[in-house]
Amino acid sequence: MHGLVNRCIEVFLRSTYGNALWQEVAAETDVHPDGFLTWGNSPDGVTRSIVIASARRLDKSAGELLEDVGAWLSRQEQIRRLLRFGGASFEEFVESLRELPGRVKLVIPDLELPGFAELSDARGRYRIIAESHQSGLMRVMAGMLRGMADDYGSLVIISVARDRIEIDVVLPDYSGRRRFELSPMQERP
Repeated sequence: MHGLVNRCIEVFLRSTYGNALWQEVAAETDVHPDGFLTWGNSPDGVTRSIVIASARRLDKSAGELLEDVGAWLSRQEQIRRLLRFGGASFEEFVESLRELPGRVKLVIPDLELPGFAELSDARGRYRIIAESHQSGLMRVMAGMLRGMADDYGSLVIISVARDRIEIDVVLPDYSGRRRFELSPMQERP
């Protein structure tokens, strides 16, 4: 697994639940308590064991924990900015998800994300299908979608299965959207 994935889970746990939880999980899973290097790789089993140990300690399912990671990611300003380039509305954002692996590759060339196919049954109803089976990734993606729906001010219903996510946009303009500008405002001298 790419080190950035493990580092992301580690930072999520530390910032959301505290360093003590991370230290307990690290001890249980035989991971160095200082955490992961962003660019180092580790076996997929290490990532699975960290997710399972963390979920157990938090009394959540692994899927719920991964969705929380996705929602947390969508609140990190640099990632949020990358995602918001997907469209002016939540529906445009969902329709642009097939471009996400390419956008990520521009920033992190060696991080391999599977392609996504976006299918639309009717306006406001979408199905996202991953080109390869990575159920954990789909859980993270579902959490990220929930976070982005809030960011866009849309009321949506999202359900996730092993290799697909179904999205029903109930009210596209349910609440106020978060402010977003292409370039951050800079103070003038």
